[in-house]
Amino acid sequence: MKPEPLTPTDCDKVLATAQRIAPVDASAFAPLLRDMRAVQLKPQDVLLRVGDAPPMECFVLDGVLHTWLGDAQGRAVTLDFYKGPCAMTPAIARSRAGQSRIHCEALTAARVVLFEASALSRTMMADIAMARWGDAVLTQELVRRVDRELALATQPAKERLLALRAEKPGLEDTVPHHHLASYLGMTPVSLSRLRGQLRRAE
Repeated sequence: MKPEPLTPTDCDKVLATAQRIAPVDASAFAPLLRDMRAVQLKPQDVLLRVGDAPPMECFVLDGVLHTWLGDAQGRAVTLDFYKGPCAMTPAIARSRAGQSRIHCEALTAARVVLFEASALSRTMMADIAMARWGDAVLTQELVRRVDRELALATQPAKERLLALRAEKPGLEDTVPHHHLASYLGMTPVSLSRLRGQLRRAE
C-alpha cells in the first residue's frame, strides 16, 4: 500500500467525480491535484484506523470500501460503503482533534486517491470557486446523513434494503452480507430472510 503520483487517468477520474458532486472548473481544481497521491488496495487492506493523523480526504476511483466501528459487544458495525467512483465523507465529519474516529477497510481490490484535509482548506481559502465546491460537498453530506438517520428511524427493513439497492447498484452482490446487515440495522439472518422474500416476490 505505497502512495504514488496520480496518473493522467487518475486525474481525469478525480475531476469527473468532483464535478458530479458540484460544478467546478478544471483550472480551479488543478492546484489540489498536486497534493494528491494514489494508493492501490487489496481486499481487507486497511486504509484508516481510529487515531490515525493527519485527517485525510479521499476519492475512491474503483472498488468498494467500508467504514466501521466496534460496538459495546466488540462487533464491527458498518457505518458506510464507498463504491467507486465517489468521494468519501469529508474528513471534518469523521475526525476529532486531528485524528480519525473511524476505521476504513477495502472490501474489494480498490484504487483510492488521498490528500490532507489541510490542503483542501488552503485551496478553498485561495479560490472562491473551490470554496463553493467544498461547501457543496459538506451540504450534500449533511443531507445524506439526515436522510440515513430518518430511514433507520422510520423505514421498515424492506424499504431500507430497496433504497440501498437503488443508491448503490451491485453492492449487494459484491460485499459480505454481514456488513450489509449491520449497515441496514438488522441481523444477517433477518437480511437473508428478507432477500429471500424479495426474490420470491419478483
